[in-house]
Amino acid sequence: MTLAYTTHGRGPEPVLVLHDWMGDSGNYDTVRPWLDGAAFTYAFADLRGYGASREIAGAYSVAEIAADVLALADALGWARFHVVGHSMTGMVTQRLAADAPARIRSAVAVCPVSAAGNRLDAATKAFFASTTTDDAAFARLIGFVSSGLSPAWAEAKLAQNRRCVAPAVALRYLDMLTGADFADEVRGAATPFLVAIGGRDPGLDEAAMRRTFLDWHPNAELAVVAGSGHYPMQECPPAFAGLIEAFLRRHAD
Repeated sequence: MTLAYTTHGRGPEPVLVLHDWMGDSGNYDTVRPWLDGAAFTYAFADLRGYGASREIAGAYSVAEIAADVLALADALGWARFHVVGHSMTGMVTQRLAADAPARIRSAVAVCPVSAAGNRLDAATKAFFASTTTDDAAFARLIGFVSSGLSPAWAEAKLAQNRRCVAPAVALRYLDMLTGADFADEVRGAATPFLVAIGGRDPGLDEAAMRRTFLDWHPNAELAVVAGSGHYPMQECPPAFAGLIEAFLRRHAD
């Protein structure tokens, strides 16, 4: 079994791209026109329970995602590759850096939840859980993490979510991202990291990144996409493409 995926480009540098909790690999459709397909080959994966992998059951754990990523890289013939993780899968980039450092050329963690997890009180976690079936709650959450955008933005994100995410699976992944804690296992991992955050993303801000990724990883650097909220690949696609590819070029084999 390998995760479903689509590719972009035929360049010599392989990049495996992972999505967040609320959407599938389609989150990156808006940035594809701005990516350098002559320099890079991108593989955009759907996690178990999402998109074209929606019917693949599993344990829905960080370890499983990391194992699935390595299996997909094997299927693609990639001995070494770059990895991009967004939000929930930011912690997966850390798991891979700790478990398979010889295979990871570099990692890009976008608006990431860290290996320490995202601790939520009971009421807040219940609200997040409600977004899997309550359309109004989903719209409120999208409006919070990417404020200032049009109502049509929230409507499009809702339609994508309902189309591509199995609600029961999303609840399992919510348990993962709020309950995970393997920070002690990733401290000191020397993989080059770019931590890219949105300047208007509440909570996952510069201070949070300095307490986690930049404190734990000696070769980590921080970049801020000033005009973006939680979805820089959708809110500011040309700037996002330029940012990550400049980093990837510096760490090409």
